Amino acid sequence: MKFLKPLSFLTGIFMVLWIIPGCLGNYGKIRLATGDHNATIQDLKENWENYDILYAGLATNTPSAIMFGPRSDGKRLIGKKWMPVTDRSVVEEIIEWLNAYANFPPTLFEILSPENVFFGYIYTSPIEKIVIKQIDPETLELENIPLPPIDYGPGGGWR
Repeated sequence: MKFLKPLSFLTGIFMVLWIIPGCLGNYGKIRLATGDHNATIQDLKENWENYDILYAGLATNTPSAIMFGPRSDGKRLIGKKWMPVTDRSVVEEIIEWLNAYANFPPTLFEILSPENVFFGYIYTSPIEKIVIKQIDPETLELENIPLPPIDYGPGGGWR
């Protein structure tokens, strides 16, 4: 009985040290688009045909984010509930709608793998967290991004 407590404790420590690094190692991240792949949303909009483009949201007139993955690098950005965009006018519409969230202006971020490898861009309102899971060395999956809260103004009605 004396040896069971230390053994249980050591087993618990081993499990934590074994599980946590595996969990932490599979998630990508975002950072402000100011690095080596410096682009603006205007650059992305003008050169849209060079990217695989997906948007999150209920429709193109209620988007929560748009992401751009370069077609030439062999990497893929995928997402649950993300819809593909294949037309310049739709890209412009989504960006216009994102810019309309006056209380939550969007920002351009770089999407990075757990090893800080560049995968693409995401244009969205600042959010607390975004879950980016590495599926394989060439694929990142972004979870859905909710719409920013609506500001109904004083009295709670539409402005």
